Amino acid sequence: MATIKETMSQLMGDDEAGESCPTATQDITINLRNRAKAINSANYGPENPDLPNTAFWKKKADEWEVSIEDAKMSRCGNCAAFNQEESMLDCIEKGIGGEGDAEEVIDKADLGYCEIFDFKCAASRTCDAWVAESDEDEDEDYEAGENSAMEGDNMEDKPMLVIKIGAKK
Repeated sequence: MATIKETMSQLMGDDEAGESCPTATQDITINLRNRAKAINSANYGPENPDLPNTAFWKKKADEWEVSIEDAKMSRCGNCAAFNQEESMLDCIEKGIGGEGDAEEVIDKADLGYCEIFDFKCAASRTCDAWVAESDEDEDEDYEAGENSAMEGDNMEDKPMLVIKIGAKK
């Protein structure tokens, strides 16, 4: 089974020999458009993570049916779709280019790349599509549970990913 990274690499058109950068890391207009989609469709935020943002976190906690403290633990920085691999950070730096100190911007904002919504993302934010990594080791093969769309014998009962989309149980 392909890993998330392999699947995303195929979708982004990366080949095995070379690494191409996602368009949104190089084109600020596309990046802003994709970020706006994340804001509008998945409540990406809060706008300024340094503020208390009580209403934002209460709404998120209510949607996920967890405490505010637990909701605050589901940040982009620990989302399985948040990519901070060196090659991706190099793409982000290349895209920022000569406008200031790109490394400083990346470090200060703790930037990465959201592979769900295809935009440069700050680790301190969150959205309704936050994805938890499984307890499975990345290098181990995974066989899905009986309710999975995957086929096969000897199924395990642990999901590979948990995706919180904001729907009530």
